[in-house]
Amino acid sequence: MSSRITLFNRELIIYIFRSSGWIGFLYFIGLTFALPLEILTIVLNENSEYVKFENLFSSQQMIQFVLVIVIPVLLAIFLFRFLQIKQASDFIHSLPITRRSIYFHMIGTGIGFIILPILLTGLILLLFHSAIDVEKLYTLADIWSWMGITFFMEAMIFSVAVLIGMVTGLSALQGLLTYISLALPVGLFVLFVANVKFLLAGFSADHYLSANINSISPLLAATEMEKMGLFSVNILIYGLLILLFLLISLFLYERRKLEHVSQAFVFPMIKPLFKFGLTISMMLFTGYYFSETTGKLGWIFFGYIVGSLFGYYLGEIVLQKTWRIRVNLKGYVSFAAVIFLLAVILKLDFVHYESKVPDIKMINQIYIGNNSLDDSSNSEFTYLKEKENIEALRLLHQQIIEKGKKASIGDVNKNHSIFLMYELKNGKRIAREYHLQNYDSYLPLLAKIYESSEYKKTFNELLNVSTEDVSKINITASGELDKSVSITDSQELKEAVHALSEDLNNQSLAQMTNSFGDYASIDILLENNNIIYMNWDSSYTQFSNWMEQTGKANGARLMADDISYILVAKTDPQIYNSISESELVQRIENQSNRLKLDQTSEIESAIDNAQIDWGGDYSAAFYYKDSRNIDIKSFSGDHVPGFVLDHFNK
Repeated sequence: MSSRITLFNRELIIYIFRSSGWIGFLYFIGLTFALPLEILTIVLNENSEYVKFENLFSSQQMIQFVLVIVIPVLLAIFLFRFLQIKQASDFIHSLPITRRSIYFHMIGTGIGFIILPILLTGLILLLFHSAIDVEKLYTLADIWSWMGITFFMEAMIFSVAVLIGMVTGLSALQGLLTYISLALPVGLFVLFVANVKFLLAGFSADHYLSANINSISPLLAATEMEKMGLFSVNILIYGLLILLFLLISLFLYERRKLEHVSQAFVFPMIKPLFKFGLTISMMLFTGYYFSETTGKLGWIFFGYIVGSLFGYYLGEIVLQKTWRIRVNLKGYVSFAAVIFLLAVILKLDFVHYESKVPDIKMINQIYIGNNSLDDSSNSEFTYLKEKENIEALRLLHQQIIEKGKKASIGDVNKNHSIFLMYELKNGKRIAREYHLQNYDSYLPLLAKIYESSEYKKTFNELLNVSTEDVSKINITASGELDKSVSITDSQELKEAVHALSEDLNNQSLAQMTNSFGDYASIDILLENNNIIYMNWDSSYTQFSNWMEQTGKANGARLMADDISYILVAKTDPQIYNSISESELVQRIENQSNRLKLDQTSEIESAIDNAQIDWGGDYSAAFYYKDSRNIDIKSFSGDHVPGFVLDHFNK
């Protein structure tokens, strides 16, 4: 009889169902609304063929997400709430049962409250599948996948919540720390990567942050459960972590002192981990905040100091449970010394991260762009493979490193960025990103790379398309105009594509990176229904001549006859990002020394040299004859018309 009591205690089971059984029932009701009832509604809907239903995870996705991240935490809190209440703790531990058995009772029923609603919901879905036509909505494999992934995700969150419950004596703190712990891996990774770039030249924070890091946090992974596979590596890792966390929880529970109820942390060793973990998190966050808002190194270091002090003080408040505390600065000084030492070690670069340039014999191909986010999609880079380009890119990288010793690499200057991604012959990748202050000194090498035939064919889709693949070209005038031309004749299509291809092949680096003379947009429709989008500007001389010769230019592009007049004014570059377009127009109109252009030759020159953005040396407001809307453009550098310079230099 005693052994049966040890294995299965009736009083304990009754206590568990009274305190936590409602959570399992609530979970089942939630799943019923999210899946069976939703699917039944879709089936009975007469227009069900128009309902978008990708998989079982997409059915009431928000409800499922909330259930997955909330139910396991609630179960862990209420199952082990007896550890935070003295009367309940005395009752549970007075039962004729060991702590280990109590723990297994709690964990077993907790897992049961998770898995039973999932199984019942899966059974209903199976009945639907066998009784009605739902094959277009989900398959039998979808049911097993949904059940398995949902269970592992919830069991993972449950195990973390149980582990947190073993080290704290406050239920509210258990819930809060559970969600913090679940998000902490991603948060610390993001903050660490965002701050390392200040110490290591060439470190590409954007490259690492653009990777799919959600899987390292179950809380964030729950938002993308539809992307998981039941037999994926992530599920295997989750399974191992569940076992590990539950075993650690058992180890801590058996050594927990029962009198430590209502205490923030019941194990003394946890307190410094919490305090210094909060300190370093706040330090990294404030440093990153000031780097993004000011870009000044002085402010960044100020952010490190203020953030670490605030985090340290906040940690003491939580641990001592009072605002009126006496801060132990000795501990903070020790923390600061350790952080400074780690920063020095990282900056000394013992692994030669900053100076490493792969040997040309090891390189398979190289990608170059402005940054890893703007120039790649889903981490799939378009590489250059020709030997000449690989040699030029290596030489560019070496020059950046050498000139970097003379302060050519700016820590926070992002006006001119270079991102390099090496793919080695062994399959490994090496990424580097630099923000260059003396960008012009690299232009000869950059021109050799960007103006190469391989680069242009790689990044200009039109150069890889046969004229027979083009079915139609639509040209729509820029600005506030209702002008467009369509080209469908086969001979004209060939001539137009040939002219555009010639212009692309003849473009210089300056023309590729700065667009002046925004005439029109070009949509090239292919036979496979794909579309190539291009902008027609003043650098497209071959295409412009062809459009003139065929008489299509006037009906397709912005012309001087479309403009009533243009107002030009020299404006403060600091205001571009802080005022609206209408406010800028008003500033231009109110300037006493503004220049008005109303002669055809002047307007033509202005159209040919204007750039779309407002960041030039002179702002220009274009007033149309047939529209009340006003376009803002600008002039800069060598593209400022002479008559504009003459007017403002008087």
